[in-house]
This record gives sequence, C-alpha cells and structure tokens, in this order.
Amino acid sequence: MSSSWVLKKRAAYLEGFISTLVNLALFLVKYFVGIVFNSVAIVADAFHTLSDSLTSIVLVAGYRVADKPADREHPFGHGRAETVGGLIIGVLLSVVAYSFTVSSYEKLLTAVPLEYSDILIVVLIASTIFKAALGLWAYRLGGKHESQPIVADAWHHASDAIATALLAVAIYVGKDYWWLDAVLGIAVSALIFITAAKIVYESSSELLGRSPSRIELDRLVEAVREAYPAVKRVHHIHFHKYGNHIEVTLHIELPGGTPLREAHEVATKIENAVRSKLGYETTVHVEPGGELVKDHVD
Repeated sequence: MSSSWVLKKRAAYLEGFISTLVNLALFLVKYFVGIVFNSVAIVADAFHTLSDSLTSIVLVAGYRVADKPADREHPFGHGRAETVGGLIIGVLLSVVAYSFTVSSYEKLLTAVPLEYSDILIVVLIASTIFKAALGLWAYRLGGKHESQPIVADAWHHASDAIATALLAVAIYVGKDYWWLDAVLGIAVSALIFITAAKIVYESSSELLGRSPSRIELDRLVEAVREAYPAVKRVHHIHFHKYGNHIEVTLHIELPGGTPLREAHEVATKIENAVRSKLGYETTVHVEPGGELVKDHVD
C-alpha cells in the first residue's frame, strides 16, 4: 500500500469525522432556535444541515471499502469504491440543487416574507461562516490529496453555507425585497447543478475506464527507457485503474535477434522499474523489431 493512499484515506476519515461533528452541532443549535422562535424556515434549514452528514458517511464508507484487500471476487482490490463514493456524492449534490430550485420557485409563487429576528440572523450568519470554512478546508484537503469524493463533499458544505446565507438575507430584507431569496436561490441552484454534473461525469468516466493522460503516458515511457534504453518502440499501452491500484499492459520492441532469455530479463527489469518509480503493476509484452525506428508512442 502506497504512502499517498494512506494519506488520502486518513484525509477522508478526518474530513468525514469533522464534517459529521460540525453538522450535528449546527443542526442542534438551529433546530433549538427554530423551535423557540417558531420558525419553520430555520427548522427546515437545520435538517438540511443534518442531511449533509449523509455525504460524509458515504465518503468514509467509500474509502473503508476501497481499503479492503484483494479477494477471489475482486482480484485487483476494491479501490474503485473511492470513485463510486464520489459518484454517489455527486448525485446527492444534484438532489440538493433540485431541492433548491423547487423551494426557490415556491417562494416566488407565495411571495411571503420571513419574520425578522436579531437572534435568528446571528445564528444563521454563524452557521454560514462555519460551513463556508468547513467547505474551503475540505476543498483544499481534497485538492491536496487528489480526492474527488472529498472535493464533492466540500461542495456539499458550500451549498449548505449558501442556502443558510440566502435564508439570512431573506429574513433581513423582509417584505421589501421578498423575491431576492428566491432569485438568488435559483441562480445558486444552477451553479450547484453544473458542479454536480462535473463530479458525476468525472467519476463515471473513471469507472468506465478513462484513457491515461499525456503526462501519465510520458512518465511511463520515460521509466521504460530509463530501465532499458535499447527499447526501440513502446506502444499498445493500456491503463486499468482500481483506485490506488493501477495495472498497466504495454508492448515493446527489441532487436529481432534478441535471445528469448534476454528478452524475458528485459521485460522483468522494466516491470520492476515501473513498479518502483510509478507504483504501477506492469505486464510487458516483447515483440521483435526490425531496423531502428524513431521513438514514439502509439
């Protein structure tokens, strides 16, 4: 198990644990205030905050499954559970966006302003600050460890912060600008939909078997040539990603007169070098080449 995977897993557990605690604390505060002031809007926002804990649970569960070792049914491990977790969170985020759109539209139809209270405003502003800070921290954490599920969860925190901020604005401006909360809510819903679509697309693409990037190909070819500079041609490269576990197959061309034993030794040397440098489990297929050709990758 690579050190990068261990750090990513710890980051996911940390984000999930802190997110759950913060969401639970904010839920209790907003629910209590909503009951005391008989505010249906605050109580609804409290349950919206509590629902964010669901994505954190999905995040932790995804990494928990992904960390399981390979078995007979899953010979390459369970690493894709990380991507599945990101896909689920992306879908949940789109549900949040849909809920935003519906509630905003209903506010436009009813045109009923919310009652003002200093305590309500203070609680909502404090909640907004906490969730915005949590979302920013999670976003940076996910970017640092290249974790799409953590980034997706960060956007979920951001959506809750925005919803709470809009509720505070709606209560503050009162009846004079009753439509502002609804209009802003619809605009924010569009942004969340776009973000959710991007997360779902990237996670789905990874599950379907996205081709390697040019950078990944260049690094692989560089590792091959460092291990054995006499390789004439590297081609037919396939990446099979299972989360942190990556299987690679590739073909190389050696001079046509290379003895079989030497060709096998070269293939083994390249496989070990790629594993050591890049962490890929590699299978090398050797082909006889003709005259020396210009280096390239097919």
